[in-house]
Amino acid sequence: MKESINNAFLFNLVLIFFAIMLAMLIGSLSYSKAYRVKNRLIGILEKHKVYDYNAKQEIESNLKDIGYKSNPRGGSTCPARRGTLLQPHTTNYRYCIYENDEAKGYSYTVVVFMYFEIPIIGGFLEFPVSGDTKVIYDL
Repeated sequence: MKESINNAFLFNLVLIFFAIMLAMLIGSLSYSKAYRVKNRLIGILEKHKVYDYNAKQEIESNLKDIGYKSNPRGGSTCPARRGTLLQPHTTNYRYCIYENDEAKGYSYTVVVFMYFEIPIIGGFLEFPVSGDTKVIYDL
């Protein structure tokens, strides 16, 4: 009897370890996708040198091509950061762009989100991933 209880404990321990490793794998895949999206958005902003209609259209197109998750909650609340929030007015995706005044120009801060959908409780978890562009000089 003692050995069967030991085996059940060991089996539960292996299952918990497997669940933790699976969660870490899923988390790293989601983080790498959010990181790739953030880098694409930064590249687009540095290419256009301004966040305007053309930059927004290219961002939306790239997000669609990458397969970035659409705005699951329909909200567009952005976290408080330094700089001026440039709110995407009619966006299908949740991302935030902030314009920061620098000494000789300006830069942008991009915030995208990692999403985890938990089907058992029917909820979403989201974690922000942010990055900054290089300083774009005013000439």
